[in-house]
Amino acid sequence: MKKLMITLFALTISLSSLTSCSSDSESVSEPIETAKNYTHNAGELELLDKVNEYRVSIGLNPLQIIEHISYKSSEHNAYMLATQTVTHEGFDQRKSNLQSVLGAYRVGENVAFAYATAQSTVNAWVNSPSHKANLEGDYTHFGASIKMDEQGRKYYTNMFIKK
Repeated sequence: MKKLMITLFALTISLSSLTSCSSDSESVSEPIETAKNYTHNAGELELLDKVNEYRVSIGLNPLQIIEHISYKSSEHNAYMLATQTVTHEGFDQRKSNLQSVLGAYRVGENVAFAYATAQSTVNAWVNSPSHKANLEGDYTHFGASIKMDEQGRKYYTNMFIKK
């Protein structure tokens, strides 16, 4: 199993892979937790701007930033960094959290690894049908996080909600 994980990680690095996950849910829970604050760095703000620039360029509404979404994105990046995997593991828990804390009834997520810039990441998402579907989805708010490993490779998580 460990050998398989190492092989998959090596393949992921060589391909600068992307994965996408999206979920639509009509259930809305009452907020029972407290939203977390998050301070974006310049790269994260640039990523969010590039996503909105893309949406506006094709006639869609720009999304509003919610710090709690970026906080949850940051937690997921920390997990991917610690496990050295690009994954959507735990998406259902993040989705449930955004539903209960923010009242989201649609949640989507894009992740990426090893892209150098916000623009190259968004370009890759635009060129991937499942990522593009999230970028162009019926959402109202979003957040993002970027974390870097010791080799300077970046892990990206961009989450979208509709509330």
